[in-house]
Amino acid sequence: MWLRKLARFLKNAVKPVSVFIIPHNGMSSLRFNLPVLFLLAFCASWTGITIWAGFVAGKHFDYYVTKADNKILRAKMASISERVEEGMAYLEMTRRTDNQLRKVLGMDPGLMEKQEGVGGPQDSDLADFRRQLNAKAVEIKETALNNSLRNMKDESAKRLSSYTEITLYLTDQHNGARATPSIWPTQGRITSPYGYRIAPLRAASEYHTGIDIAGESGTPVYATADGVVRHSGWAQGYGMCAVIDHGFGYSTLYGHMSEIIAKEGEQVKRGRLIGRMGSTGTSTGNHLHYEVWTGGLPVNPMKFLQVGGKNSGNFASLFDGIFGGL
Repeated sequence: MWLRKLARFLKNAVKPVSVFIIPHNGMSSLRFNLPVLFLLAFCASWTGITIWAGFVAGKHFDYYVTKADNKILRAKMASISERVEEGMAYLEMTRRTDNQLRKVLGMDPGLMEKQEGVGGPQDSDLADFRRQLNAKAVEIKETALNNSLRNMKDESAKRLSSYTEITLYLTDQHNGARATPSIWPTQGRITSPYGYRIAPLRAASEYHTGIDIAGESGTPVYATADGVVRHSGWAQGYGMCAVIDHGFGYSTLYGHMSEIIAKEGEQVKRGRLIGRMGSTGTSTGNHLHYEVWTGGLPVNPMKFLQVGGKNSGNFASLFDGIFGGL
C-alpha cells in the first residue's frame, strides 16, 4: 500500500508547476514551469547552504573572540609579570639588607641560608621567570608560574622569620645591656679598691669583695642597672644594705647606707634613687660599699665603671635610644 502512495507521490512530483513573476513597474511578467521535485530539492539545498554558512561564520566568530580574549589575557599577564618581578626584586633587596644587618649586629649572616638553604631569588630564577611571562600565551606553563609564585611566598616567609629572629636578638641584647651594671652608684672618691687589703678595724689582711666610695653623708645612691630589689634592710657587717637582682646572672650590693628608699620586691630602673650614703654597720666613716656579682661570684666593679666616666653608662645607652619605649 505504501508503495502505491510513493508511486503516486513521485508521479505528482514530476508534474510541472507554474511560477509567475509579475513586476509592478510595467515590465512583462515571467512564467516558469518547474517540477515540484526540483522545487523541493532547491529548498532543501538552500536550507543546507544556509545552515553550513551559519556554522562557518560562527566558527570564525568564535576564533576572533578567542583571539581578542587572548590579547586581553596577554595584557593582564604582562601586568602581573611586572608586579611579580618587582616583588622578587624587592625580596632580593631585603635579603641583602638582612645580611648587612646581621653583620652590623654581629650575628651570623649566613644563618638563615644554613638552616633553610640558599635564600633569595637568583638572577637565573628571574631570567627564567621573565622568559615565561614574555612567551606566547599558549606557551606559558602554569607549573612554572606556580613555582615562581611559591618561591616568592617561601622567600617572604624566610625574611619574616629572619627579621623576627633579629628583633628577638636585639630585644635580648637590650635586656642584657639594661641588666649590666654600668653607671657609678654614687658620687665620691674610691678609698678602698677591690681585692686584698688590710682590714681597717682589725689590722689584718682580708679579701675586699667590692669597692668603697667615700662622700658626704646623705649623698644619693643609685641603682646601676634594671632589676628587682631582693633585700632591703639591715645586714651583718654591711649595716643598712640593699641587694638588687638584675637577671642575666648579675646582682649588686649597696652597703653602709644611712637610709634605704627602695622597698624589697620593688622593680627599679638604672639610675633610680635607692638610698643615701652613710656609715652604718662595720664602718669607719661615711662611704658606700658597692659589690657586683656575676654567676654567684663577686667580680671587680671597676671593669663596669671604666667606660665614659662617673656619669655615663656603657653601650647600653645605644639600646636605650632604640628601645626607649620598652
